[in-house]
Amino acid sequence: MFSFRTRIFCGMLAVALVSIAVSVFYGKAWFEKAQIDAARDRLVRETILAGAILDGLGDHTSGLPKLAAILNMPEERLSLLNSTGGVLGDTAPGAQPIARLDNHADRPEVQEAMNGTPGFSIRPSGTLGKDLAYAAVSLQNGDILRVSLPLASLRQIIDSRLAVFTQIGFVTVALSLVLAGLLSGALRRSLSQMVSVVEAISLGNFQRRLRRIPGREFAPLADAVNRMAENIEEHVRATAEQTAQLESILDTMSDGVLVLGPRGRIRRCNRALAREFPAAASALGAQVVEVIPSPPLQNAVDDIMAEAEARNFTRQRALALAASASSHAVETAGSAKTASDHSSGSSSAASASVSSTANGDTCGDTHNLENGSEQRYLHLELPSGQVMSVCISLPGAGDTAEGGQVGAVAVFHDITELMRLERVRRDFVANVSHELRTPLTAIQGYAETLVSLDGPPECRRFGEIILKHGVYLSRMVEDLLTLARLEGKTGSLELAPVDPREALTQATGMCREVLERRRCHVEAQISPDCMVMASQPHLTQIFRNLLENAGRYTPEGGSIRVNARQVGDSVVFRVTDDGPGIPRHDLERIFERFYQVERHRGQASTGLGLAICKHIIERHGGSIRAESPAPDGNTALVFTLTSAHGAAQS
Repeated sequence: MFSFRTRIFCGMLAVALVSIAVSVFYGKAWFEKAQIDAARDRLVRETILAGAILDGLGDHTSGLPKLAAILNMPEERLSLLNSTGGVLGDTAPGAQPIARLDNHADRPEVQEAMNGTPGFSIRPSGTLGKDLAYAAVSLQNGDILRVSLPLASLRQIIDSRLAVFTQIGFVTVALSLVLAGLLSGALRRSLSQMVSVVEAISLGNFQRRLRRIPGREFAPLADAVNRMAENIEEHVRATAEQTAQLESILDTMSDGVLVLGPRGRIRRCNRALAREFPAAASALGAQVVEVIPSPPLQNAVDDIMAEAEARNFTRQRALALAASASSHAVETAGSAKTASDHSSGSSSAASASVSSTANGDTCGDTHNLENGSEQRYLHLELPSGQVMSVCISLPGAGDTAEGGQVGAVAVFHDITELMRLERVRRDFVANVSHELRTPLTAIQGYAETLVSLDGPPECRRFGEIILKHGVYLSRMVEDLLTLARLEGKTGSLELAPVDPREALTQATGMCREVLERRRCHVEAQISPDCMVMASQPHLTQIFRNLLENAGRYTPEGGSIRVNARQVGDSVVFRVTDDGPGIPRHDLERIFERFYQVERHRGQASTGLGLAICKHIIERHGGSIRAESPAPDGNTALVFTLTSAHGAAQS
């Protein structure tokens, strides 16, 4: 590749040489033609003058030598012809005898002279054997005088004149070389400032600007370079401010933040994480397991990065297919903000799910957000006794620029104290509930005895009141113990294929007293081949609690409808009643323990039935929600369990 200056120099030189070559070529052709025309005119004039002199000498034949002496033109040849073209005399040295010369009547110049006009032609001489220029005129007596001149002498004259053109051409070429060098050098010097400014901008000196513009043609380029420098400077300033804000946010966070690259390797961490894991501060580019010895955490990172790679591959393939289809048809860093949000999200998620978290490293759920990002939660129990709730967040496709390389962000929230308090609360509830069973049993026994004795009506009424509240307290204690047992067990339940109709039948039998008292009946719409993966006693308890809850609020003589339908690998159950409904702001809280809708307080309910259902269903890997108003009734409690058929196929 030649330099810009060399290309400019060669281009200007080529233009100059082509111009000179064209000028010399056409100038030479023109000059040759002009010289030949001038030689013809001169030779014709000389011939006419020689003819006049020969007429003045009298006898043409004897006067021909005298005429040659008068003209004193040694290179010229004089020939005297008669009116028929016969040769009468010839002054050419070394010519053949006159008698042996051919008749010249067929010569072009002789024919023109016979016609009364001076003749001229250039042709080779048959007598002398060389090219000659001939001119012939008619004399007064009809004879013809012909003067010939060797063409070599005429060529010498033309060449001597053309030498001037050659010298002029060489001088012009030399001047073109000098001019091309000067102009290319001046242009290079003019562009050198632009090059230096662009180089300075590329090295980070964004204050440089183009002031001197080499010609109006470069003005748009100079303006574009100046705008580019201003935009880059503004972008760098904004990026620096965002980086400073990011550093401030990360360093002031109480939760540890670990930023991972697109291949799951550590890019950076904040001070909080460095305090918990000092090796992370100097382990840039290392795997997570090298800093935090937790295989489940590394597995979670590998899984989410594999999903990100698969998603990017699918997206790129879709874009390629779309571009291919289009051409065929026409024939043609947000990661910091995510970390801050995830910190609060992981804190609340840890508080909500800490009661169901067991000791040890436990993987949690994966959540797909609306913007396409993905979050995965897991709990880590470190050898030091600390318990961390970890939220691994993968940015969505919309959070990254085209072709951007963004990995994941892991937020570590210390829930050690929260776990300890939750364990203390759970142990306290379990111990207190267990200790209350004995006195409550005694109270119920004595109350039943008082009711059965023959005594004053007031004593019987007081005994019934004591018995009623004792039974209520006993049920509450049993529910609390059930919750404590559910929270205290580790791992998942032992699941087996269960017929939900059988569990519903058993639950209906347990709730018969409540249903008969309000004259309610249960309508079941469950397919005979419906089987779910569940624990039989726990599924029965779910139906019992939901039927008791529905029977408590269903109008007398009403119906409770239970149906199930297969959705993918899950079975969705709906328990619907025609009760007064649940206010919208209470729908998310009815599964909290002891929570009751304000207008339904006073019912014979412990407020723990739905909380028990929620815990059991989540231990089964399902979910439960409330709908009010529901399409098929005023209130519907909907929960999902894994289908036994889907589990068998997988």
